[in-house]
Amino acid sequence: METLQTIETKIEKMIEQNKKDIQKAEAELVKANQAVSNAQEKLIQAQKEIDSQKYVKAKDDLWIAEHTREFYDKQLTTLKNSPLIPYEEFHAMIKDVEKFANEEQKTYFELAYEKITEINKLGDKSLEKTQSVDALLKKIVKELGKNNEDYKKSKDGAIISNLYFGISYEPRQALYHYKNQLEKLFDHILDH
Repeated sequence: METLQTIETKIEKMIEQNKKDIQKAEAELVKANQAVSNAQEKLIQAQKEIDSQKYVKAKDDLWIAEHTREFYDKQLTTLKNSPLIPYEEFHAMIKDVEKFANEEQKTYFELAYEKITEINKLGDKSLEKTQSVDALLKKIVKELGKNNEDYKKSKDGAIISNLYFGISYEPRQALYHYKNQLEKLFDHILDH
């Protein structure tokens, strides 16, 4: 079964093979250029010696060397510029990579959703504890302080607003405040 890893391995192998083929073609092109130079020198030498057999041989060698050079030059251009895979395979590969990547991302999302569910449960416990503390503070004011107006003021007579207008516990860091935001975030993502 194909995975992102197998596709990546396949791609890397094709790229590596292409690089090797380019290096081989470049090396052969260097040899062909040298063969052309050698054949030209032999041709000049045969002309100087006025030796028709050497001249014909040098001319044949030059023709072969020039065509060999042309072959490797075209081969090198093809290797450097032509796609390594057909059009259909190219688009199928992109589609497969995106499909597998989306499946992988979905797995991460599902793991995160499990964590968010745990966080939401902690948020519920946090809210319960906050409500419990709030009720406890109200008991202190109502039952122990008997809603005494003097207890709702500082010693110098200033009104303590959270006591005077009704005590309520608001934690500085309340996890339950973020619970709804997390639920909305994941609901939004699930809808898309």
